[in-house]
Amino acid sequence: MIKSVVEAYSRLAKRDLRILRIIEAGHRRYEFVPQKLVERWARYRKEEVRDSVKRLHYLGLLRRNLSPYLGWKITAAGYDVLALHTLRIRKKVAKLSPTPVGVGKESVVYAGESPSGFKVAVKFHRGGVSVFRYEEAFSAKVRRYQHLRQVYETRLSALAEFYALEKVFEAGGLVPEPLAYNRHVVVMRFIDGVELYRLDSGDLEQVVQDLLETLHVALRLGIVHGDLSPFNVIVSNRTYVIDWPQWIPLGHPSAETYLRRDVSNIAEYFRERGVEFPGDELLKAAKGGNDSGRRFLEYLKKSLL
Repeated sequence: MIKSVVEAYSRLAKRDLRILRIIEAGHRRYEFVPQKLVERWARYRKEEVRDSVKRLHYLGLLRRNLSPYLGWKITAAGYDVLALHTLRIRKKVAKLSPTPVGVGKESVVYAGESPSGFKVAVKFHRGGVSVFRYEEAFSAKVRRYQHLRQVYETRLSALAEFYALEKVFEAGGLVPEPLAYNRHVVVMRFIDGVELYRLDSGDLEQVVQDLLETLHVALRLGIVHGDLSPFNVIVSNRTYVIDWPQWIPLGHPSAETYLRRDVSNIAEYFRERGVEFPGDELLKAAKGGNDSGRRFLEYLKKSLL
């Protein structure tokens, strides 16, 4: 739970955070970063480094290895702390809810506040679902740092989602406004509404129009959601499409298959409620999309690789 991560973060001194970042950097060469190297790189007295490492280990932010040498590896909670610290320094997140407001297959979402009191949603990616993890640009990186595969996959997942949100939002689509990302965490505007599958009443015709508007925008950009369902749609004053880390570029061999599945999932929901969802319009619109995959790979190289 994030509550324990926030509590751990509140107990860390500036030196502790520096040691944690040093170990993160050391993972590029080691799965377990040797204690001796941490002491050398930190430029603190050995006793100070050992005190920090001991505290980080006690708080569950580091995992210890004793053989064939004493070394340290950052845990998932440790990466949470590093991401939260960076987002706090950048004045993107000041508070988090103690319990999640959403839990998915590969992520956990918490409500939060910015320093100015602006309500945000903070999404922690826990798995690599992006289709781009199979691309050579990313695979080459993972081959160099095989022990960091899970770390890089969660970072890629967050980066892919932020990219899609940014592009669709800027083009006028109804998605949560993306505000920032760091490591495996994405911060976006909080949408106060209800998931479509829970909707008891409302103007479903307007919901359909909002969905069509956003999906048309995405397709013009060459972006297929890839996991669209009533669970990934939030109805508020307007209807918003959420959860974009698994988006697929139209140029991908499986893009049409995923688009048809997206359309089928949503059309079935509305059909059961006596409302038509004109999915054929989306299938026709897909033929004129742009090559978003190529552009994202360039973005990926600059931002992650």
